Amino acid sequence: MKTTKLILAGWAAALVAGTVLAAPYVVLPNGSRVTGKAIRALPNGDINLTIEGGIRTFPKGTFTKAVADKPVEFDQAVAALNAKKFDDAIKLFSGIVTSMRNLEWDVQAAKELPKALLGKGDAEGAVAAYDKLFLLSPAEKQNADSAWGMRRAMLQAKQYAGLARQLDAVAAGGDRPEAARAQIMRGDILLAQNDVTGAALDYLRTAILFADVRDPAIQGEALYKAAATLEQLRDPRAKDLYKKVATEFKASPYAAQAAGKM
Repeated sequence: MKTTKLILAGWAAALVAGTVLAAPYVVLPNGSRVTGKAIRALPNGDINLTIEGGIRTFPKGTFTKAVADKPVEFDQAVAALNAKKFDDAIKLFSGIVTSMRNLEWDVQAAKELPKALLGKGDAEGAVAAYDKLFLLSPAEKQNADSAWGMRRAMLQAKQYAGLARQLDAVAAGGDRPEAARAQIMRGDILLAQNDVTGAALDYLRTAILFADVRDPAIQGEALYKAAATLEQLRDPRAKDLYKKVATEFKASPYAAQAAGKM
């Protein structure tokens, strides 16, 4: 009874602190999970899981996933990133990638590391970090957040030729929302090279050719950027586009900015 009370007290304290206690585990190819008390990834890719009665070794290739407890440094790194303390975030995330290799949190930290590098203004470093993430976890190439994060980093790093090839591949993939995002970023490439007229045309093409894609985030961005470039060109139709964003795509992240331009 006393032991039960201690366990319950520990869980309660964790919940109050906003922490979820989760034992380390290994997932087998059949989907079953083996839970332990401690876990360690070996240099050869094997996993040692401490269970009742000793250590069980899972040779590389005999499991699909090995997961450790979330390291305390992860939340510290996220807090540093949110506080724009980019050097601290970079150091913490990099440490987790190294120390938690093959234990799931290396991938989670590797996904956040490029954001800190971009925040610091190191776009080329962010591109390199995304490359390392995709080597660490090839599945992340199919993760929209990671894939578009990489493309934004390439845009900031002025890697226009490589980025354009990626956008062509996205457009050829057949997914309409993704193709629309690619068309917007084509405009971003032109704008970054001071081709305001060409950028305006690409943003307008997105709004017109992908009118069936009613995602407020996509349409709002295309229309807002079209309005902004037309404004630079002293085209009075910019006001109408700002109004369209503010009234028809209120859920867009650009809606408030557009309203301020009306």
